[in-house]
Amino acid sequence: MIRLIVLGMLARQSMHGYDLIQQLEKERVDLWSNVLPGSIYHALRQLAKEGCVQIRDTERSGNKTRAVYEITPQGSELLQGLIAEAMSVPSTEFPSAFYAALFMMGRLPKKEVIRCLEQQIAGLEHKIALWNKGEPGKAELSGNPRLVRQVFANGIAHMELDLQLLKQIKQDLEES
Repeated sequence: MIRLIVLGMLARQSMHGYDLIQQLEKERVDLWSNVLPGSIYHALRQLAKEGCVQIRDTERSGNKTRAVYEITPQGSELLQGLIAEAMSVPSTEFPSAFYAALFMMGRLPKKEVIRCLEQQIAGLEHKIALWNKGEPGKAELSGNPRLVRQVFANGIAHMELDLQLLKQIKQDLEES
């Protein structure tokens, strides 16, 4: 995932790692990608070793020198392959650790299980609110607002289904 994102960003425009992180934070990529800002520099170094990105220039900012990276033809080829793979392989990511915990929740006191569910419910409600808040701005900035709205609606629908499951499990526990 990180390789796809870094190469995709550099295909848009050459930039240094800090700008890349700032752009990803501005676009709130962390909400759906699980890409951490610290992993960007590692990915850039690895992609440079592989010949997929290269340093185009260096910029001086105060007493720091920053490398400006650009995608190479090899990187563009890799990016196309990563895009095709991501679009053709069904993505059915399940919260497997959570599912496993559900089948073992009897090992915790009922109050603790309910507390954990409430914590997850609150976190998911917060995430849904962030997605709802971010969608209009992202749609407006993108070159394809309809696609952005569709992707956001799909992501929110998935989270709402998860939220519905959590609330039902909590209710069942409270009633038992």
